[in-house]
Amino acid sequence: MIQSLRNRLTTLTVASIALVMLPLLAISYVKVDEEVNELSDARLAQSAKTLEALADHLGIGTLNSRVEVPTWVRPKGAQEATPQGHGYETQIGFQYWTTPSELKLATEDMRNLAFDAAPVGFADVVKDRRRWRVYTKIGDDGGFVRTAERYDSRREIARDLLLQNMMPLVIGLPLLVFLASWSVRRGLRPLADTARRIEDRAPDNTDPLDAHDAPDEIVPLVRALNGLLQRLKRVLESERQLTANAAHELRTPLAGALIHVENALAADATADRDASLSDARGALSRMTRLVNQMLELARWDSASAAKAMTNVDLAACLAAESASLAPLAAARRMRVASNLDDDARRVHGWEAGLRVLVRNLLDNALRYGAPGGVVLVEATSDGTGTLLAVSDDGPGIDAGARDAMFDRFQRGRDAGGEGVGLGLAIVKRIGDLHRASVRLTDVPGGRGLRVEVRFPAVVATHDLSRSRVAP
Repeated sequence: MIQSLRNRLTTLTVASIALVMLPLLAISYVKVDEEVNELSDARLAQSAKTLEALADHLGIGTLNSRVEVPTWVRPKGAQEATPQGHGYETQIGFQYWTTPSELKLATEDMRNLAFDAAPVGFADVVKDRRRWRVYTKIGDDGGFVRTAERYDSRREIARDLLLQNMMPLVIGLPLLVFLASWSVRRGLRPLADTARRIEDRAPDNTDPLDAHDAPDEIVPLVRALNGLLQRLKRVLESERQLTANAAHELRTPLAGALIHVENALAADATADRDASLSDARGALSRMTRLVNQMLELARWDSASAAKAMTNVDLAACLAAESASLAPLAAARRMRVASNLDDDARRVHGWEAGLRVLVRNLLDNALRYGAPGGVVLVEATSDGTGTLLAVSDDGPGIDAGARDAMFDRFQRGRDAGGEGVGLGLAIVKRIGDLHRASVRLTDVPGGRGLRVEVRFPAVVATHDLSRSRVAP
């Protein structure tokens, strides 16, 4: 398989010309052969008429003996044409018959050809294992004139004419290959220039490529590359921001844990040492939670949108995640209540992702809800899809700050607890992968925050490939 586009175009160009020229050469040879045969037949007829006129004028028919015209045989190594004759004389001949039984005039190569070997008119005769074209004419005096020519000479003429027609192609084909290769190379120069500009770019240069001088055929490629560069730029910026924010967020619990450990080591009283170790454990727990959420977010940032989706039991996900968060709910004296419609108990999606989404929604509600309160989980279904809502009775989030809560490391102004601001970012990312919308609203008729996730009615696998967005 030809990998080079230049070689492929050159090969296809030359092959296309060859596919056109070879049939034309075959047709040309057939037509030339037909014309040579027709012209030679006409020459035989004309020669027979000339021979008849000479025989009548010279009175050949009144001779008592046969006259044989000698045929000059070209000696080996001699020229075809000499003053003594021509080498092709052995390929032509004639006869003159006064009656069907009396041969008066013949060439040496025709003296043994019987009168009845060919009918009047044109015919093909095999003589001495050679094919001859023979023309027999009835003379005005009742005699018969016969002229003949071997097919060898005709084929040789046709071959010479074919070779003459092929010579320009044979000579011009290498030149054609060179010119086609040069033309293709010159035509593909803008593509090579574009590739060179990409190779010369610095690894962190994500500026769009200039396509104003690019040919129309590669403009879509340049646009696609620019789109890829823009997505890569957003990913890199997001990663830099994540790294910076993570470093900032990790610095505080690490420093706090170190201080508490040092205090524990320096404490004389057991109570003081236990208090410092408890504070150190809290700082390490917060750092552990931060690391786990960062790993979870990185996992879904790199999730493939080509994963197979199935019908997931939303009630089972809710029950499993509620059980895993039972210690947190017990510590805050809170409970989780659910109200799921029968039509909304199943969602088309990835079970692992939906469980992480439910876990983060419940975790946020339990951490930021009022101690001793209730977290309400609702699921309803209509013609537009399935709505999953999680409500708490905590301080809520101001309407003007809600959109920013989906950014990483963003927390509510009045938020307490051990959160690090990644839960809603994870929920938003998993929602995007499911083509689901996520929004924050007020709890109807009460205090707190309500998070709504609306899943589309039908999510096709090929459509999900478009839902991948940069974090």
